[in-house]
Amino acid sequence: MGWANRITVARAVLTLGLWGLITYAAEHPADTLWYWCFGLFAVAAITDVLDGALARSLDDVSVFGRIADPLVDKMLTIGTLIVLLTAPHTRPWLPAWAVALIFSREILVTAIRGQIEGAGVNFQAIWWGKYKMAAQCCAIGALFLCGTDVAFVKTEWPFLAWLPGPAGTWNLTHVLVWVALILTVASGVIYALRARDVLRASD
Repeated sequence: MGWANRITVARAVLTLGLWGLITYAAEHPADTLWYWCFGLFAVAAITDVLDGALARSLDDVSVFGRIADPLVDKMLTIGTLIVLLTAPHTRPWLPAWAVALIFSREILVTAIRGQIEGAGVNFQAIWWGKYKMAAQCCAIGALFLCGTDVAFVKTEWPFLAWLPGPAGTWNLTHVLVWVALILTVASGVIYALRARDVLRASD
């Protein structure tokens, strides 16, 4: 196993530790714990950039990496969003239906990738997937900071008060969650269209 794949596996282990810390912080709210969650998540997200760069620079791109890397990414983002639903402070900005929609997109793309890779065709992530991942990471980071005394992520933006939702909830965090949701759905559509073209070409 190359270094890129080792980093991917390490990110999976780090993500499991993050879930445990979030669960504890949700039951014992404290600024310090949410700062630790934010820091641990940031480290895990950085390793996503690192393993991809290493795989390309060392010419260590493998089928395992193409499948495991996006799978672990989903653990880090979707799994973390699901666990964050247990934290009371996230409820104004993280509706369960949004997490369910994001989760459904990820399951669809994973199934598509598995089928195409299983047929021996390269179906690695494209830039739309990277944009989606970046948006989700920004939203999750903001949700962590909402549990602390950091004000700029949860200060209401009055010019968005006309949008639907509970009064006072439209702030930076809410906007980031919606941007992540929109990019997630859009990238899912693009992946599905790309898969259709790949399958037609292979036929």
